[in-house]
Parts: sequence; structure tokens; C-alpha cells
Amino acid sequence: MALDLLWIGLTLLASLASLASVASILQGIRLRGGVRRAVRLALGAFLPSVAMILPVRGLDEGFDQNARALLSQEYPRYRLLVVADDADDPASARIQTIARELPRVPVAAIVSDPSSLRGKVNALRSALAHLRPEDEVVVFADSDIRPAPDWLRQLVQPLADSTVGVATGFRWYIPPRPTFWSLVRAEWNAVSANVLFDPRRSFAWGGSCALRVDRLKQLRLEHRWREVLSDDLVLTQAVRDEGLKIAYVPAALVPTFEGADRSTCTEWCFRQMTMATLYLPIVRRYARAAFSVFIGSIFFGFACLALAWIGGVAYLIPAALFFAPLPASILKASLRRRALFSAAPSVAAAWGVPAWRTAIAAVAVPWVMAAGLLRTRRPTTVRWRGHIYDVSDPHHVRLLEVATPREIAV
Repeated sequence: MALDLLWIGLTLLASLASLASVASILQGIRLRGGVRRAVRLALGAFLPSVAMILPVRGLDEGFDQNARALLSQEYPRYRLLVVADDADDPASARIQTIARELPRVPVAAIVSDPSSLRGKVNALRSALAHLRPEDEVVVFADSDIRPAPDWLRQLVQPLADSTVGVATGFRWYIPPRPTFWSLVRAEWNAVSANVLFDPRRSFAWGGSCALRVDRLKQLRLEHRWREVLSDDLVLTQAVRDEGLKIAYVPAALVPTFEGADRSTCTEWCFRQMTMATLYLPIVRRYARAAFSVFIGSIFFGFACLALAWIGGVAYLIPAALFFAPLPASILKASLRRRALFSAAPSVAAAWGVPAWRTAIAAVAVPWVMAAGLLRTRRPTTVRWRGHIYDVSDPHHVRLLEVATPREIAV
């Protein structure tokens, strides 16, 4: 009798848990629908003058190709502001050399303002002082992206709507060699796309985003970007505080051609989760709820397998229901990838990874996520490009250790 009640209880619990898998698949279908609707609005006639801000520190893998892509946009009026902490940064000198081959786009080299907190956020804040009256839109780009020729035009289109505070693209990691850990990072990064059309949880990604210059004063970025470590999540909160929209642009998906080993992957993943913990906790709460259900369900599934050995094969029914998140996560990853790639053919063409390899990586992501959630509950330090920061107070971050040139290159 007791075992019968246990079976009933586990079966009911497994049925409830399996609903999460159904909801996850539906979220993937909604993402596909959001991409299709957004693509219909692409390539409009809004072509404002653009100032593109590119923070650099050292030479990223494939830097020359990335720089050429940024300087070869099919856009009538834009200029590039390259910002470095050090006037002798090799990336700053290299991009100016490349710019001489592509003279259509004006390039200006800027050195970040002196600050106790050197890094990307200070570089962006410093560059804002170099905008000109004729600049209508400011675009923030990372030096490790390699956008398609129409990326800039796609990215600025939503800003024609006065209710949009920021338009954002997204990144897809494409490893030169599809090793296990490089694919885990690619799939881990892709999970964030689940919320890009969710008005409560969407965010601006700092490696590819745009806002109107006349919004800068309203958003107070010059003030908000002091002594913080995250540029995009702080920007996200600023846009929300002003009651403005975050518009995701599927056609502005950009590839990053970079691999990762285990150490690189886990450090990157944990740093992203730390940023969410510090600056956008709603995203962390969402991840914690989603992946707690996934992992709890798998553990219950193994428990039911053990009970099947003791109490009979009937326990295989709840076991099968508890294991439903495994195939669901693979299907969800496939739906997400196909949805995002449908709006960015050049990224899709560069991918070329067998489905079975991405499936293995997709199943591994929740376990990396679980480790990250445990590791980043109360973060006190963050390591980023060799620098070590004290983040005990996320709005008054301190630089503890400066990287050597070799560490920066890594």
C-alpha cells in the first residue's frame, strides 16, 4: 500500500514536472514567432548618422577580419571611435592600419579617461564625450564580433520608434574547432536568447546595441557607468527605469569566431552569471527556477529507476516523465538555433556543427548552469581579461589586480 501511494505521488509529481518541458518547447516556438515578426520589419528607411564606439584591449582572435567587417558596413553615414585604456594598445594601432585600406569610414582613436577602474565600461563612458552634434545614434560594438554587411542598418531600424530606448543584437559563438567545451559555451550563451522577446526579462547586449544620442541625457549613462563592471545590464536597467522598450533585432545576430577549453568556458559562464547576480537579478531568478526544475527532475528520474528495481516496472512510468527534460532540452536548443539562424543566413552558413554534437552540449548546459548558480550566490571578486575586480559593492567596484600584457592577449 505504501509503495502504491509512493508511485501515485511520484507519478503526479512527474506529470507536473513534465509540464515544464512542454512550457519550454512552447517558449522555443514563441521565440520563432517573435523572430519572424521582427524580420518583417527589417531593412526600413531609417538611416541616421551613426557613431560606432569600439572598446579594445589587445588583439582578439580574428581581429583583422572583425575590424574589416565593422569598417565595411553597407550604411551611408557612420564613423568609428576606437577606445583603449592605453595609447600603445596594439589593437588601436592595428585598426587604424586597416582603416587606411578602407578609407570610406572615418576612424578616431581615443584613450580612456584616467580612472581607478580601467576597463570596458570606463572606455565607453569616456567615448561619449567625443560624440559630435551631427551624431544621431550611438552604436556599441565588441571587437570580437564579425557582423554581416547589413548589420548596422538592421540594428538601428527599431530606433525609429520613439518608445524604443535601445535596440540590441545578439551573439552566436562559432568555434573554429567544435570541441565539447566550445560547444557548451555556444549553447550556454544561446540560452539567453529565450528571453529576448520577453518584456520583463529582455536585456540589451553590449557587444551589439544602439540608442539615440538624444536619449543619453535621459538615461544618465555618464553617471550610471561610474564604478560599475557591467555596461549592458546597467544600460538595460536604465532603459527600464525610464519606461522605454528594449527591441531585439534578430537580423543583427553576429558571430564570434572563437573556441574555448574547459577553463575558458567555465570562467566565461560564471562571469556572466555573476554580472546577472549583481546587476539584473530577475534573470538569475528565472535561471534558478528553470534549471532547478530540470535538475530536480533528473534526480527524481534516477530515484524512480532505483525504485523500479525494488518495487516493479510500474516506476518506469514516472521515471520516463521525469527524464522528459533531456529530449526537451535538445529539441528546445534546435528550435532556438533554427529560429535565430533563419534571420541571419551568414551565421547559419558558418555554423556547420553536426546535430548530435550540439545535442550533447545542450544537455551539459544545465549542469554548468547549476554549478554557476552555486558559485555566484554571493560574488566578491570577478576576473575579466586578467584583471581582478572587487565587486562586494556592485555600484562601487574596485580594481584589485591589473593584468599583464600576456594575460590580456589570452
